[in-house]
Amino acid sequence: MAIPDYDLEKTQGAEPYDLREMRLKQKVREGQAGQTNMRAMSQEEILAQLFQYHPPTPETLPKFAAINQAAKNFAEVVLQNCPSGADRSAAIRLIRDARMTANASVALNGLNL
Repeated sequence: MAIPDYDLEKTQGAEPYDLREMRLKQKVREGQAGQTNMRAMSQEEILAQLFQYHPPTPETLPKFAAINQAAKNFAEVVLQNCPSGADRSAAIRLIRDARMTANASVALNGLNL
């Protein structure tokens, strides 16, 4: 899948962290890595990663685009079929929250406390 032109500038910077190392540390923490010399990430290290900016990469951009398009489609269905009011506004807000949480899941690559 081609990266849209408007997102190309976001992929030019170097990543401030090593995703592979993060995944391995998470696996060690969860006891899934088998024999490895890597130590588990401390809660402080994980927390630092959770609140660090994670720039998009060529691998994550298509995932973000798919999530965002699906959320927009669902929001359009809600707008077209629900009467105006507090519940419709809440539904749109929750769709936005779900989109942001799903994008965070992609950016963090499953990292959690």
